[in-house]
Amino acid sequence: MSRLRTDFASFVRHTWFPLCIEDGAHKPKTVAFYEDTVRNIIDYFQGYYLQKIQGMDLQKFMAYLRTERGFGPQYVQHHDRTLRRIFAFAQKQGLIPKNPMDTVEKPKLPKHQVDALSEEEARIFFSALESCPLDFRCLLYLMLTTGLRRGECLGLQWRDVDTAHVLLRVERHVTHTTAQGTVVSSPKTTASVRAVPLLGSMLSLLCQLRTQQQKSFPDVVLEESFLFHGQAGPFSPRDPDAVTRRVKRFMKRHGLPDLSPHDLRHSCATLLLGSGADIKSVQEILGHTNASTTLNFYVRPDPKQMRAAANKMAEAFRL
Repeated sequence: MSRLRTDFASFVRHTWFPLCIEDGAHKPKTVAFYEDTVRNIIDYFQGYYLQKIQGMDLQKFMAYLRTERGFGPQYVQHHDRTLRRIFAFAQKQGLIPKNPMDTVEKPKLPKHQVDALSEEEARIFFSALESCPLDFRCLLYLMLTTGLRRGECLGLQWRDVDTAHVLLRVERHVTHTTAQGTVVSSPKTTASVRAVPLLGSMLSLLCQLRTQQQKSFPDVVLEESFLFHGQAGPFSPRDPDAVTRRVKRFMKRHGLPDLSPHDLRHSCATLLLGSGADIKSVQEILGHTNASTTLNFYVRPDPKQMRAAANKMAEAFRL
């Protein structure tokens, strides 16, 4: 075992990456993300042998990412997870006797307060939609009332709109990478494939949008075309990054917080729970695998609700 000399950079790039990341099981966005992370790892450990890398070397690398590269906690954590996967794979293949990352302390993430619209800001948001073109109005309305991810909204086709049951089926996800451009794939997780209830007002807007699109493309059967299509036509997906830029311009123009499409998803969860919705229902609407995700990451504390909860206890026990 000790006589093995495996070039670390070559092992990561030509063995681990093709077998564990470019294996057909990962989405293009995930592959692109790992490419970026792996590049930093290889650059630092260039010339090292896999069998010679110790926990201390890896701990120094983590410090290097924080201090010299100035990476934030979450990005450092991504490197930590990638290294743990690399060395776990090497150990499983019998190339190293143990995983040196086992001795490296895992980076801790500071608790992050999610950004979301307040109730008053949501009112301003809905009012401002009246001045938007119909397709963009529908897109923004959909994000805030259903909590769909940006890519899920852009993956919607007209066959996904169930007018009889006033539901929306989420079955596709659109991403964009430099290498592959705009790509349509399956949703993020199994739980992400779901049916989401629509407000009557949302369905009405979508019906207006469909009528408008049918007039624009009179010879097209719209069922398999995109609700929010790209410039190339009804069957081409829209660039997700362009949507983010447009959302941010909208927020700035109307004096609202600098929020992204994903922050509108946070806002949906916060507003639903603030309106009395139960955790399980919000979990299903957002497509979370676990309710803990809904609680821990998508819900911000509301002082009014906290005070109301405390008062209910006081009333129950006459305190």
